Amino acid sequence: MKNLLCRTTIEDAHRSEDNHDSHYPLGLAYLQSYVEQQSPQHEFENLYLNNVPYEQCFSEIKESLERFQPDVLGVSLMTHSRVSAYRIIEYVHETYPNIKIVTGGMHVTVMWKQFVEKYPYVIVVQGEGEVTFNELISCFESGESHEDVLGLAYWKDNKVKFTGGRPLIKDLDMLPFPRHDIFLYEGKTMANLLTSRGCPYKCNFCVLDAMSRRKVRFRSGENIADEVEQLLEQCPTVDTIWIHDDAFMINKKRTIEFCDAIIERGIKTKFVASARFRPISPEVVNKMEQAGFVHVLFGLESGADAVQKGMKKGITKEHARYALSLIAKTKIKATAFLISGLPGETQETIKETIDFVQELQKLHYIFYDEMGLAMIYPGTEMYTMAKATGKIDDDYWLTDKGVPYYTTENGGAHSYDQLFEWKEEIRQSISLTKFFTPDGFLAQRKLMPEILRYSDLHHLSGFLEIMGEAINSTGLVSKIVQNALQKEPKNMLPQISKTTEKFIIKALFKQYAEFFNIKEKKRFMEAYDNQVKADNIKLKQYEERINSISYDADADEGDIKYESKVTLPLIQ
Repeated sequence: MKNLLCRTTIEDAHRSEDNHDSHYPLGLAYLQSYVEQQSPQHEFENLYLNNVPYEQCFSEIKESLERFQPDVLGVSLMTHSRVSAYRIIEYVHETYPNIKIVTGGMHVTVMWKQFVEKYPYVIVVQGEGEVTFNELISCFESGESHEDVLGLAYWKDNKVKFTGGRPLIKDLDMLPFPRHDIFLYEGKTMANLLTSRGCPYKCNFCVLDAMSRRKVRFRSGENIADEVEQLLEQCPTVDTIWIHDDAFMINKKRTIEFCDAIIERGIKTKFVASARFRPISPEVVNKMEQAGFVHVLFGLESGADAVQKGMKKGITKEHARYALSLIAKTKIKATAFLISGLPGETQETIKETIDFVQELQKLHYIFYDEMGLAMIYPGTEMYTMAKATGKIDDDYWLTDKGVPYYTTENGGAHSYDQLFEWKEEIRQSISLTKFFTPDGFLAQRKLMPEILRYSDLHHLSGFLEIMGEAINSTGLVSKIVQNALQKEPKNMLPQISKTTEKFIIKALFKQYAEFFNIKEKKRFMEAYDNQVKADNIKLKQYEERINSISYDADADEGDIKYESKVTLPLIQ
């Protein structure tokens, strides 16, 4: 049988070229590889159209339908892509009535009953899809009934039938490696990797529970290393691998095992990982650095105690301080994700978040490129809270409206305009994209040493571009930097030495002073130097206290023990 698998495009407001370039659907890659292993007689085409305009998405699928003539259309249906998926499904059913349509993914895993009632000609694969989809298309091929295939929802006898939940795959090592090659076109430099499935935590804004049922399963270090070697051999242009685990690092033993396998085999590539602030340990961080990790992305969401407690993420400010104190001792960069407008958000909690992030910036500069508004997804506790107000119900997901924000209209406490204002207030205070503006500069000027300390030439060029636009002197700024870099040995790049760093800082601040019409430049620079000295003294004291924290990271599947011996003060 011929199977056309696709991920349709997301809502206009959430498309980004970066996302399109950096990520691809590992779920579809696993699905194809598993079926090819178990049932090699099946043929596949795979389309990833997540970030293209709707017209392009539609035309590419139409072209594949006409050329490939599939027997089965498999649609990966996420909440952000549901509207385009609806239109594609309707078109295929009307134009190609003999094609069997199957959907899977997070959205229909949660809303399977509603979806089948709307589209009774579609079969839903609920939860992990590899085994279920393989058994289903085998039934299609043989003409046998699929009523005994676990994990299916479908229409029969004028009602929705559900065959029962499919047990989670316990041994992830038994799965064949996903088909990276179908998404890694020539010249692609970043690949994706899963080293585990599932997350044990209960964040009120997260829908992962519907897929993994708070059960975490790990791949062995050797199995992961085998996949990395194969991936790099198949795709030689790849130089960075992004680990997309739901909760990487939650098992100390497994994380170290993976890093050791990479180190022992001499695998040379860069790794990026999404992770939580807890659990973490010096041993884990050091091993990650040795294995080639260059960037870790943490979910902070909020720096306000009340909001952190309300979102049930299981982290505190001290967890974040401790994690960043460990990362600061390595060359690993850090990004923290923030969300404005979670339940309990107020003007006071926004100010608390800004203060806390500015404190963390002095410990280790964090990139805050991702700044979101609280959104409601079906299957989350936040959605249940919003439904309880009567302002939103399940019928919303049958409309063409975008994924809603947690606002007054859907059960929240504030309007969209208020959420957006808060988002911009935070960005103005902590985001690099706002640094080179008058207000952003005045709010963040003391962080310049930290910005450059943890930045390579790629990021520095972005700073210069923004700054050049701000002061209308791109040529002058570029000349300053180029003159400094010419003094650097070639083998030092892209890292810059402390001497060059100091030169650039002084030169840039001189231009800042002129741009902001600061008349007493000498006094300005002296005040800046004094502030840096004072911050360094406080930072040293802070690190001494950080080092006194007792932290037990020998935890398995999220059973974390944490004990703080001190209460860490804010750096003012």
